[in-house]
Amino acid sequence: MTRHSRFRVWLATVVGVMLFDCGVLAQSKAEPLVRRVVDPPSSEFRTYIEGELVRVSVPSNWRELPGSNAVTFAPERAYGNAGVKSVFTHGVALGLARNDRHNLRVTTEDFIESYVLARKSPRQVFRYRQVTIGDRQGLHVVLSSLSEMSGELARIEVFTTLLCDDTVFYIITVVPRARVFAYASTFRRVVESIEIADAIGVASNGGQTSPCGW
Repeated sequence: MTRHSRFRVWLATVVGVMLFDCGVLAQSKAEPLVRRVVDPPSSEFRTYIEGELVRVSVPSNWRELPGSNAVTFAPERAYGNAGVKSVFTHGVALGLARNDRHNLRVTTEDFIESYVLARKSPRQVFRYRQVTIGDRQGLHVVLSSLSEMSGELARIEVFTTLLCDDTVFYIITVVPRARVFAYASTFRRVVESIEIADAIGVASNGGQTSPCGW
């Protein structure tokens, strides 16, 4: 099995069973799934290599929570289960999505509508900005979502870029709106730490080549 195919086994194509329907924010009124008091992110970071393809650094007090469809990094007391779903209120998720539309922006919008936003509504107009993810171009969009169970607003950021085989790689950050500024630098550092193995080549002169030979 190739390194890339092992990555596909680790990060399946759909994140829906792992998070969202705003379940990522959900707390049962009868028995809270996730406590509201969560330790702030550590200033010390730990590096993980996922699927032998992606390298990422996260706060040392966040747990690695691998699943069949994605991997999540979240602090203690910020994650739990809601039925068959794993949910979290603070942290980062990484995964893959099929690029059936063969267009990063259109695929990103479909992904957000289907798996990130809980409430079905007429297609929204998202405000994207260009970013760099793992030495390649990508998209970034900021969303707000309301937990139907807790009534708490959260800020969700979605980053997407293309792997060399045209698969979409995504990063999703989640934090309650009241904690946005406290987590801003942490999320920025996590995203900037991303390295994708097929994004970096070594030229004959010892320098780096462009991703996918661009």
